[in-house]
Amino acid sequence: MRKSVLNTILITLLVLLVCVSFLACAPEAKNYELTRIIVSQPLDHASPDGARFDEEVFILVPHNAPNSSPVFFILGNEHDITSQEMVKTWTAYGVPSDVIFIQAEHRGYGQSVSSDDNQTVPAYVTVSQALADYHQVIAELKKTYTGPWMAAGYSYGGGLSVDFASRYPDDIKVTLSSSGVIDWPFTMDAYDKQVRITMGPDTYARLTQHIKNLQPVETFDSNWIERELLIAGIHGLTQYEAYRSYLPVFQAASNLPTPAFMGILHMIDDTIAKKTGMQYAESNGKKTLTREEATSGKWGWRVWRYQQCAETGIFEVSADGDGVFNRSRADFFAESRALFGTDPASAVSPAWSPRSKLAELKVPLVYVCGGMDPWQGLGLEKDYNMAQGHYFYYPEGRHCPDLSNVEIGKQVLARMLEYAR
Repeated sequence: MRKSVLNTILITLLVLLVCVSFLACAPEAKNYELTRIIVSQPLDHASPDGARFDEEVFILVPHNAPNSSPVFFILGNEHDITSQEMVKTWTAYGVPSDVIFIQAEHRGYGQSVSSDDNQTVPAYVTVSQALADYHQVIAELKKTYTGPWMAAGYSYGGGLSVDFASRYPDDIKVTLSSSGVIDWPFTMDAYDKQVRITMGPDTYARLTQHIKNLQPVETFDSNWIERELLIAGIHGLTQYEAYRSYLPVFQAASNLPTPAFMGILHMIDDTIAKKTGMQYAESNGKKTLTREEATSGKWGWRVWRYQQCAETGIFEVSADGDGVFNRSRADFFAESRALFGTDPASAVSPAWSPRSKLAELKVPLVYVCGGMDPWQGLGLEKDYNMAQGHYFYYPEGRHCPDLSNVEIGKQVLARMLEYAR
């Protein structure tokens, strides 16, 4: 097929997909009250009289829901939270009229940032401090919302929800871990294994060649940024149900030479993904960060890269060493030094391990897994013998299937309410 013809077909498909996306976003009637509050938190919970920061919290109360209704409390993870996200999450669970939804932003992200103008090395952003924040939010809001509380977390937040339940069991009746990552080694090839399945061998081979063609000369140069953009695209298409329909366009475009392929990817990112791919790429290579930049909502991935280097690890490598994720341990060390001035502590410290907390849980665990999710290799096995709780497995599901399929969301919420009431 001539390249000009292929380009025409790809652009036509892209325009059609964009139109379908806009048509699918119909507004709905507002039958809830949504408020935003601020909870003052110690920067270090071991020194409560020291410096503080303001944590952003959203509260969605369905019309006529009493304050004694069950509370679905979402532990914010590695991004800023918005009112739109709150409504979308409530909708994903079937717009329940008798459940209050509350989400607290993770420290270091969105508006929940310390007063220090230099956020380049945000040492106050740790798992234990974030969990203590959530504990404080619950203690404060339970004075008003007196019903049973349920915790919920997604992906990284799903690991947080397990850890939170082990540390603060008296705060909640049940905890939800949706696609929760509970194993956090410094490097991992689990993601790569699912990418190979989802993309298929031919597309995967073409993507590997594109990655090689984008080999950077220097850390964070233009090729490095383009490679990160391609990885962001692979993440979105492999991981999220919302992008499943775009996969054939991406696979067809991968037949093009690398410059033309990246041009199509930029178009997809600009029009459909609202430039989130480029934000991911540029964030991962941003050497400094001010408070103004941090609160803009555009550089959250840069804070997450700090968490990866400082505490969590979980850097992607390819299963056979030659693939889409063809970086080495030495590459991640070099990037950490360039960004934060030190080797990654997560490479030598004991890994954060929500899995180690499972045996000591005193509240039921509801775990949700999609069989097509690239993170399932670091999640809870479907044959895990839970002492108390329920495992929801959806063979065709992707990442956090309860957020993309309302019937699944209803099933999950119904089971949580059984444990909470």
